[in-house]
Amino acid sequence: MLYSHKKSAMMKIILIISLLNIFISPSFARTAVTLSCNLRKNVIISRFQYQLSTMKWGDQFQVASGEKKHQTKDHVPVLSTFFQNGDVLFFFPESKKYFFLYSGAKTPDSCVVVAHYTYPVIQLPYYKKSRS
Repeated sequence: MLYSHKKSAMMKIILIISLLNIFISPSFARTAVTLSCNLRKNVIISRFQYQLSTMKWGDQFQVASGEKKHQTKDHVPVLSTFFQNGDVLFFFPESKKYFFLYSGAKTPDSCVVVAHYTYPVIQLPYYKKSRS
């Protein structure tokens, strides 16, 4: 009976460690979407771990931290990302639609999804400084 209890406890510990290893693994893939908007073509929005987002179009590059969840007056969920240049990206998860409100603009710009993709996971080598 005691052996069975120890075996069960050990299996639980192994399961917990395995699950933790999955979630803390540095090899989480990150996603990107390419948008074509009326005023800005080929905008690449990349989303990374720790709520980091980037936006690239042409030779421009902007960074955002975090994503806010809101609802419209009709209780439609919307996610907003505020970039450092003052642009705001709105995403409506239920309809999968994107809109930009550019810094200083009064009306949003509608965007069409051109592509979705996942960045490949890259495992960087580890170098240990040699003692000389």
